[in-house]
Amino acid sequence: MKVLIKRPAWNLKIICTGKGNGGGGCKSLLLVEENDIYATSHTDYAGDTEYYYTVRCPVCDKETDIPEWALPSSIRIKKVNERQEEVYQKVYGRKW
Repeated sequence: MKVLIKRPAWNLKIICTGKGNGGGGCKSLLLVEENDIYATSHTDYAGDTEYYYTVRCPVCDKETDIPEWALPSSIRIKKVNERQEEVYQKVYGRKW
């Protein structure tokens, strides 16, 4: 089989703002790829967990949250699953 047109890898341009993490970003324009994103989470007293999609700026080392709507669902699902496995390993000391 021959590839006629290779689809470019997904990426997104964002500005480092520190949004969702106390602000104070350096305002650098970043080209974010899937591997740059990781999920962070917050669990409230009722046990409900919210997930956020976060990148760390290579210039100022601040974290900026990316709006959920800006990411393809395949990336959101993958990153949440990675986060859930990470939390499980911390709690239970073994893989999911």
